[in-house]
Amino acid sequence: MHAVVNRIRLNGPIDDEVYVAAQRDLPDRVASIDGIRAFYVVRCGDDDLVVVILGDSQEVIDQMRIEIGNDWMRANIVPHAASPPDRLVGEIVAAYERA
Repeated sequence: MHAVVNRIRLNGPIDDEVYVAAQRDLPDRVASIDGIRAFYVVRCGDDDLVVVILGDSQEVIDQMRIEIGNDWMRANIVPHAASPPDRLVGEIVAAYERA
């Protein structure tokens, strides 16, 4: 399994309606990509977001970036970004999930 962690530094707070749109728009789109296991957007304060994606392979992670991230994130998050995201992609080598 692979993961991507994107830290996005923001210019300031994002309107809550963007997060409402994310919850409305993204789950079904993410679910349509076979091999994506989890997707999280974490608000870490007014000027920081973290996006975590878990997938079966790096190719699946890349597919999600191309099919969802490139358009939805550019339209809704990038205008609020202070700089390009810090993006880390790698293989998960140890994990625990509560059933």
